[in-house]
Amino acid sequence: MQAWCIYENKLLYSRADKRLDKPGDDSRRLSVFNVASEFGDPKSIVNKIHEDGRVYDSDAVHNKVTKIYTYTDLINNAAPLPQYSLSSVIHASNIYYSRFALLRYDPSKDRFIAYYSNRHRWVSGCKKLVEAVRSLTILLRNLFPQRFTNGSPELVLAISGGDYPAIDNEVFGACVRKDEGPCDESLFQQAPILHFGSVFTQPLFPNIIGMPMPRAHTDCFVKWLMRNREPCELFLPTPDALPWDELIPQLVWRGTDFQFLSFQNSLERPSFEKYVDGKTNPKADQKLAATQILRRNFDKLIPRWKGVVYTAESEIEARRTKTLPKINIKFAKVAEGGAHPAIGAKEYKKWDEIGFPVAGESMDEAQLSKFKYHIDLGGGGGTTWTGTSRKLAMPGLLFHHCTPTKDYIHDHIHPWVHYVPVRTDLADIMEKLEWAEKNPSEAKKIAETATELMKQLSTSEGFEPLFEQHVLNPLLEAIEAYNPLDLRDEKSWDDAFEQLGGKQVFSPFMECTSDEGCRVDNHQIEMYKKGSKG
Repeated sequence: MQAWCIYENKLLYSRADKRLDKPGDDSRRLSVFNVASEFGDPKSIVNKIHEDGRVYDSDAVHNKVTKIYTYTDLINNAAPLPQYSLSSVIHASNIYYSRFALLRYDPSKDRFIAYYSNRHRWVSGCKKLVEAVRSLTILLRNLFPQRFTNGSPELVLAISGGDYPAIDNEVFGACVRKDEGPCDESLFQQAPILHFGSVFTQPLFPNIIGMPMPRAHTDCFVKWLMRNREPCELFLPTPDALPWDELIPQLVWRGTDFQFLSFQNSLERPSFEKYVDGKTNPKADQKLAATQILRRNFDKLIPRWKGVVYTAESEIEARRTKTLPKINIKFAKVAEGGAHPAIGAKEYKKWDEIGFPVAGESMDEAQLSKFKYHIDLGGGGGTTWTGTSRKLAMPGLLFHHCTPTKDYIHDHIHPWVHYVPVRTDLADIMEKLEWAEKNPSEAKKIAETATELMKQLSTSEGFEPLFEQHVLNPLLEAIEAYNPLDLRDEKSWDDAFEQLGGKQVFSPFMECTSDEGCRVDNHQIEMYKKGSKG
């Protein structure tokens, strides 16, 4: 097979040429879950895949067993993805209601073209999809220069971008809320979808492959490749960090008042009018009364507001005991109407009047790093993107908010090694905080291990495994699994696209060339916003 990937100034050959049973390889027996029969050559993975999911390999000499639940598992185990074609990429759009695109390489004009479905509404989160396309085309051209030339076959990739995959709620909502997968077993026979953003922790959609998040994270991967392994500043340890014993013994958080996984639950951001106004004794302590009301409705609240309730309770207890409040979780910004400071915001005026601690002063990293305990409370997509890595890099201990979604960096950190895990509903936060206070040596060790990991990832050499696992390998496998139709000119593409039903549904909105970069068709985007099929 022709070599067409250039990386580290060396030619990389197709991983399809690599056998898992090559002498000297760290080969593994694979217990395969719902693997399609058109898996390619299953003998290159195992000798026999039994229909009940067990593997029988009469020649196996290795004892390690790896379960395969997703396309990401296949990639991480150097196993090929199922073969797919243009038809399968078009079909993949049916999973989504928004933030999904087809990315086509047109060899006749040496350009990438991104297509958006006329059936999908264009939303504000699509800005992240645009950024994903921009970064992806740079990575593809520079990693695989011999694949993208005038004489190459076409390539069409399914991609999505945003806080989380914008799955069609009418079709898959019940499955997503149940949080058990797969939502459709046939997905293991479909085209891979490269999602730039948070993905589901459970294997709900096995063909969705989690990629680095758009903007800050994808920028790191692009710069590392293009600028002679420039280190990623997202993982740099906090400069001038205080010693552990000098850190403020308080759990701190500052962030924006976002919704939380609204597609997956009905949790609320409580309004003063609904929960408190007219429901308290005018002669009672209003802060205490409001805190008690929200505690009774605790299960209805999104995690960030639950954190505010914990703060109110901590402040009430600290006032009684004349000690420092254990928890300091407050909003620094309000999302509605464009992000603006929480202190003095009209949205919190009535909360402020009774002294309820919703709004807090903004804190930069230098200020936050002075605290002993941190938490990365999930936002709209269930995670915090940059927040997790930055808090791991601080000298304090991270209480990691475990939710139904995850980011690529979560694959490299482990509970009780790099962080203390906290439930999605925060029901165990006080218990975990008490553990840390009673076990300072263990807590300090976890914090130091996390910081050391971030220090390693912030180096050129330490970042390389991240680059290979989360960019090079997924792109290589997705390219190799695609079966081109030899559509080397515009007419052959139009004919095939129309015959397969794509031309009636998709319209181009973005074009990227090596000479001029990427150009967005703003007129077409306005048509998407209006729901037009024009």
